[in-house]
Amino acid sequence: MSLVRDALFAFALANAGFWAGLACAWAFRPQWAERLPLQLGTHERYRRAAPAWARLAAALAGFWTVAAALYLVGGRSAGPAPLIVLFVLAAAFLLVAIVAAGSVYRALQPPARLPLSLEP
Repeated sequence: MSLVRDALFAFALANAGFWAGLACAWAFRPQWAERLPLQLGTHERYRRAAPAWARLAAALAGFWTVAAALYLVGGRSAGPAPLIVLFVLAAAFLLVAIVAAGSVYRALQPPARLPLSLEP
């Protein structure tokens, strides 16, 4: 069980590092999005949504960092208080990530078109 916990801890830390790096890239160098596969970052809508992507990536980095702490503390804790605090903190980061995902979705929506009238 210790090996599984250590593997999950390493996975969560790698995930946290990835999301933190992505958050920094979106926040400070949004032009790097052009290097994403399938030309996902080249459209103007994606460039305008860079701050929303950065918030989403930062929230996910926070969640994975807390998840790594949970894996590290989970089996070694004598009392339930640290686990409860870490679970609540992980849930808070997950809620922030869900809200940030909603703002990314709204930012990527195409602009509303004006209704066309057939009358001259």
